[in-house]
Amino acid sequence: MEEVIYRGRKFTLVRRARAVGGRLVWGEYLVHPGAVAVLALVDGAVLLVKQFRPALGRWTLEVPAGTLEPGEPPERAAVREMVEETGFEPLRLVHLLDFYPSPGVSNEVIRLYFTDQVRYVGVSGRDEGEVDMEVVKVLPGEALRMVDAGEIVDGKTVIALLVGRARGLLP
Repeated sequence: MEEVIYRGRKFTLVRRARAVGGRLVWGEYLVHPGAVAVLALVDGAVLLVKQFRPALGRWTLEVPAGTLEPGEPPERAAVREMVEETGFEPLRLVHLLDFYPSPGVSNEVIRLYFTDQVRYVGVSGRDEGEVDMEVVKVLPGEALRMVDAGEIVDGKTVIALLVGRARGLLP
């Protein structure tokens, strides 16, 4: 059993029941269309975006990422998000992994890609809440140090950097 509580622009909040031990247990969950994130190396540096996150009330450093549009293939979304947020178009994308960032409350899956081949085409199509976003290039070792020091706290970015290091993609 399921009922829609709220339908937003990027997700739907549902109340869902499941049988546990012979009785119905209800929970609230976010239904999400999925997202993409890209670990990009440009001139030997990791390409990040600095953006304000209202839910946290602070600025974060993150890999370029975004929500899938209805029916949009993930690879196309990854290219779109890179151009919107950084102005760089990936010429090659390598799928690294898929992960669930918050499986206790949402079905969102993030598909993580890697690229080290890009061309600059200019920023275009940013959402109105992203106009003050800043593109930042950080050397891989410095980015990993920032994770360790708690300066990079975004989960998808932490995962991207650690997976990139584990697979030998970061110099």
